[in-house]
Amino acid sequence: MTQPTVTVRKSERTLELATDAGVERFTIAIGSNPDGGDKLAVWDCRTPEGDFEVVSIEDSSEWEHEGERLYGPFFVRLLCPPWEGIGIHGTSEPDSLGTKVTRGCLRMRNEDVSRLASIVGVGTRVLILP
Repeated sequence: MTQPTVTVRKSERTLELATDAGVERFTIAIGSNPDGGDKLAVWDCRTPEGDFEVVSIEDSSEWEHEGERLYGPFFVRLLCPPWEGIGIHGTSEPDSLGTKVTRGCLRMRNEDVSRLASIVGVGTRVLILP
């Protein structure tokens, strides 16, 4: 079995998970910066573009932001220097999917990020395209 790969197409707001069994496609949300471009600075609300890898899969079910649990069950952390804290995670706001709404992370339905986390592992390649 070959290692799965993940391809994100920001312009389409989709994440594709490719495995030996085929390709699954999920709707996502991306960085809220209106230009939708590549990340240039900390807090610019852009999702970085490039060839990255998974460095950890973390239980984020208890994580809070401003008193709310927003990250869903998993945070799939990416190595994408020089940026830190970028990952793929679930959401408490599934209606936001398909939009530009995050601070730079990739947001998925909780069920979808659970599926992703069950298949990918440390070292999985994640290609984020414009």
